[in-house]
Amino acid sequence: MRKIEIRGSEQTPKIVLNPKSGNIKILGRSTMTCPHEFYPTIIKMLQNYLDSPVEKTQLFIDLEYYNTLSSRYILSILKLVSRINSLEGKSSKIFWYFDEEDYGIRRDIKVFSELINYKIHEIEYDYSTVISSKNNQVSPPLPMCHSGQTP
Repeated sequence: MRKIEIRGSEQTPKIVLNPKSGNIKILGRSTMTCPHEFYPTIIKMLQNYLDSPVEKTQLFIDLEYYNTLSSRYILSILKLVSRINSLEGKSSKIFWYFDEEDYGIRRDIKVFSELINYKIHEIEYDYSTVISSKNNQVSPPLPMCHSGQTP
């Protein structure tokens, strides 16, 4: 399986699945009115990855916003990734990035975690300093995670 990257849009999240590193990323927004036209393909890709996952898989979620229609599919993805731990010699972790003042997402993370009976690591944005990758200059504060894990 090769690396898969799906560009995000105003309504669809960016999806990255790197089977060699075991990193899976869901970034941006998920506000489409027909998520059944987008997510089944993503779920199928994840199911294919689960046929032979690397030793350590990490799911990074950094969604600015997602609607109720999308949440059902997000839950399916969380379930799939959490099941990796039941495979011999394999492990998975889920990291969810969010704004500390976004109590809705914080609540949803707890609900999702309870529904799948699996710990989701909550990581608040660190707005203090962002280094521009273009010229290593300090930029105005923008969302950046302070845990050392990058989405």
